Amino acid sequence: MKKVLTKKHLEIGLHLLFWVVYFIYPIIKFGDHDSYDLNLNQAFRNTIFIGVSVYIVYFVASKRLISTKYLSILALLFMGIIYLNCYLNVQGCQCNFRVCIINKTVEYFLVNAFFMALLAMKRNIISKQILERTEKEKVQAELKSLKAQMNPHFLFNTLNMLYSNAMQKDEVLADKILKLSDSLHYLLHEGDKERVTLSQEIEFICGFIDLQKARLGEKIDVQFSDQIDNSKQNIPPLLLIPFIENAFKYSSMVEGKNIPLIIRINLVGNSFNLYVENKFNQSYVTNQSITWKESGIGIENVRRRLALLFPSKHKLSIDSNHNVFKVTLEIDLE
Repeated sequence: MKKVLTKKHLEIGLHLLFWVVYFIYPIIKFGDHDSYDLNLNQAFRNTIFIGVSVYIVYFVASKRLISTKYLSILALLFMGIIYLNCYLNVQGCQCNFRVCIINKTVEYFLVNAFFMALLAMKRNIISKQILERTEKEKVQAELKSLKAQMNPHFLFNTLNMLYSNAMQKDEVLADKILKLSDSLHYLLHEGDKERVTLSQEIEFICGFIDLQKARLGEKIDVQFSDQIDNSKQNIPPLLLIPFIENAFKYSSMVEGKNIPLIIRINLVGNSFNLYVENKFNQSYVTNQSITWKESGIGIENVRRRLALLFPSKHKLSIDSNHNVFKVTLEIDLE
């Protein structure tokens, strides 16, 4: 923060220095001439007028409002300021209005060009700083990625060993270990991609559901269905799993057996729909509200991803009534 304030103060200081020099330059250059008539009102007026033109142009350029509409308005304002400046200057003197217009046009152009050059230099410096910071962050991210790859490789090797041993004693257990290994592989290798096919995402979801069934046994009655027109349709990875993960978590808190959990995935044309329904225990409602926000990557993170990936092309509804959570997600994938 201190560094930002220092740069801002430096920029303001340079601008003030320029206008002080601009104001006193005629006095320094022509002050010793006998014919020079110092007119402070005119000098101050000239500084104000050209300053207004400079900062109008500076504002338009800094906001990148470069269009025919804005340039036309800018040109008219520029001409109007010069005209008014010269009109006031020639009052009460034998000055040539036409010559004043020409001189002021050149002067305004040069001063504005100077400030545009300053703005270009400022942008160039900021761009270089951002580039340097990005490069540093990239290097740090690569180092973290290389370190992070060590643990998954160790875990995969361990799972493969467990799978080999389980195959000799319990094929059901071996199948669950294989599904866990496949899920981890998907998370690590497909999760970083921008898009995966819908068939890949559903396969991952089915694997996750199977693992949860094995963990919870008869406690949960999962009713899963999918109707997909095009299994090769692309979709962002891991966008649906937080809703399904939370559904299993909340359902596991409900007392009893065969607790219904409904998951429906549909794709008709480019219209995608996910529906998840599960019961929850009202006595845990406060803790569940916190868990709902913080579990996994979090529902709020999913909201942000949807807003970034599908602006104005999605609708997410999360309702909780009569001890039942209902999640409906609609996305236009066109």
